[in-house]
Amino acid sequence: MPDEALVTSPFGVGAVITSLIALSFWLDRRFRMFSWLGTAILVITGGAVLVNIGVIPPSIGVEELNPIYTFAGEYGIPIAIVLLLLSADLRNLPKVGKPALIAFILGALGTAAGALLGVWLTAGGIGPEAWKIGGQFTASYMGGGVNYAAVGSSLETSETMFATGAAADNIMTNIWMIMTAVIPVLLRRYYPRMRTRASGGEPGGAFWKRKEVSIYDLTTLAATVFVIIAVSDSAAPVINAAVGFDIPPILWYTTLALLVAVLTPANRLRGGEDLGNFILHFFFATMGAGTVLSTLVDKGPTVFLFLCVLVGVHALILFGLGRWFKVEVEMLAVASQACVGGPSTALALASSRRWFSLVTPAVLLGVLGYAVGNYAGIGMAQWMRWMLGAG
Repeated sequence: MPDEALVTSPFGVGAVITSLIALSFWLDRRFRMFSWLGTAILVITGGAVLVNIGVIPPSIGVEELNPIYTFAGEYGIPIAIVLLLLSADLRNLPKVGKPALIAFILGALGTAAGALLGVWLTAGGIGPEAWKIGGQFTASYMGGGVNYAAVGSSLETSETMFATGAAADNIMTNIWMIMTAVIPVLLRRYYPRMRTRASGGEPGGAFWKRKEVSIYDLTTLAATVFVIIAVSDSAAPVINAAVGFDIPPILWYTTLALLVAVLTPANRLRGGEDLGNFILHFFFATMGAGTVLSTLVDKGPTVFLFLCVLVGVHALILFGLGRWFKVEVEMLAVASQACVGGPSTALALASSRRWFSLVTPAVLLGVLGYAVGNYAGIGMAQWMRWMLGAG
């Protein structure tokens, strides 16, 4: 990757990313092959190519993050999640409740088993902190990045190993995002059909049709979204101080958004689904821009190999036993993404593939992962420490 990107200004990077998003949607709508891949894959892959050939700056490992990436990660994701939850049809939620829970449990078991095997195979290459990395990724690949950081802090992982794991994780998360979009297409005939497939799931369906959206819809949606996030941000520190530990902010705005969707006619407002989808693709581009191959230095390749083993075992258990439990492959893919990437990427997968009945379960499973990740990570770390005789 070149030292200096060709385009570095916020508006310049914004122009490149929005052009990439527009091109991806055009390809998805126009050509069957690209529709098979989906816009999420196209934008992530495009972002990765652009950053590695030096067109746009990376979204990791820099002193000052480009404002476009800051918007996507810190502001775009909460806004997109709330918009999509407000637009979700919650009547389908009871139908996917039990399969979703089964899928998540299988995914969590797969993560734990994969981390155990991965550490056993790669401990020699990773070094004395292998058990710490194993615990961190057990937590992270049940919950998300917040669990990786929390367990790493608890285990006192060195800054070098912490950064090495984060770099490998960035690449693996992006690769697995692509795989969870492709696997359902390849394996669909071997699994039960989705019980509630939205009509927009095929090219040319309702997803692509022009919709009547009024200024009232947009302004009311904007006000609702910002109020939900503002209330969540204000209440979180007070509640965290009262309970004595930090609860991820996504839990609060997810809960509030679901309450508003259930108790008010907010889901009758038009435009939220489309706007949320568009904003999510800024996040996809930011993910792609974090796939910097040159960051895998020193012990990076060995940590990446560990992650390959972890995710491979996770996938075998989840998709293998998931078929035995007769869970739809789309649900398994979303549950896998909830484990490996967290609620944001799980929702992004469901939304970009137009599995609209899985949007709410995607977020709820991701939040569940946040809740259990730290416990599982610390417990598995101690088990690995004993297994490796690390003292």
